[in-house]
Amino acid sequence: MASRAGSRVKLDPRSREVLSSVVVTYIRSASPVSSRQLTRGGAFSLSPASLRSSMADLEDLGFLTHPHVSAGRVPTDLGYRTFVEELMEVQDLSEDDRRQIALGLDHEPVEIDRFLHATSRLLSKLTGEVAVVAAPGSFRFVLQSVQFTRVADRKILVVQISEAGLVDNRLIETRDDYTAAELEEVSRRLTADYAGRSLSDIRKLLLSALEEEKVRFDAALCRALDLGRKAFSEGGGGDEEVVVEGTEKILDKPEFRKDVEMVRRMFHAFDEKARLVNLLTDCLPGRGTSVVIGSESPFTGETQTAVVAATYGIGGRVLGALGVIGPRRMEYSRVLPMVEEMGRYVSRRLAEETP
Repeated sequence: MASRAGSRVKLDPRSREVLSSVVVTYIRSASPVSSRQLTRGGAFSLSPASLRSSMADLEDLGFLTHPHVSAGRVPTDLGYRTFVEELMEVQDLSEDDRRQIALGLDHEPVEIDRFLHATSRLLSKLTGEVAVVAAPGSFRFVLQSVQFTRVADRKILVVQISEAGLVDNRLIETRDDYTAAELEEVSRRLTADYAGRSLSDIRKLLLSALEEEKVRFDAALCRALDLGRKAFSEGGGGDEEVVVEGTEKILDKPEFRKDVEMVRRMFHAFDEKARLVNLLTDCLPGRGTSVVIGSESPFTGETQTAVVAATYGIGGRVLGALGVIGPRRMEYSRVLPMVEEMGRYVSRRLAEETP
């Protein structure tokens, strides 16, 4: 797991135990935790007075805070960070969890848009949080081949395959009709001319070619390039996009249920795809799994959320990222291994489909 820890006070064993118990109790209850609650739990031999003193010390050190006039305390971002990196016991995924992943995705075709939507839906269902999947961007989608197939009058199915084996399908409409023979020739020509190039490069080359004088005197070339322009236009074929599922789950969280302004701000943030891409990119400096909590990023600070994210890819090459967004009170011990497993599973399926 990628670490975001800076220098922090080293806690003694008693303080570590008290902090862990406060975090676990707060995650389960969503209510400020009092010393009496911990005493009733039976996990401590300390008196309520000793627990109160320990909790007060943790508050002074910045691990806990005292909301309003409540008698209980809640974890700070530092408290959650310490819990995630030093104190929590990560749960093993159950056989039922693994079976649900397999049942949900084993028979799903690895067509990028459809597969990643299915992945996001399943991740949201299994974690109870908002799931986010960043699809491979155009700078990562290097063309291996493109195939055009006529499906109806002036409607053509475009199948793009990347060098990494990713498949992307698009249905485009054209002003003119094309015969099957013409489409076969266009497929051959564009594959020969543009294989090995990124989609962003292909778009630039197509626009440049269409502006050349000689194209005006070669009708077949002009039709081929115009069809290529439509096929590789922005908004399809591997463009950077984010799939978000389960946003309604935010309304089930006690900390957000009564805060209409926070919910409005959060839903607005979910609509800003570029911010979500940046969020996943920022929390994944390399391979592996990362946890970002509250004030540790602009997005989670503004929305008072946390993110658990992991990469996926083929052959050691990172293609994208997936994760969940939820309250800082997220059940990290369960969510983290689930996100890790989904990242591994998506990578494995993509590898299996690679030619």
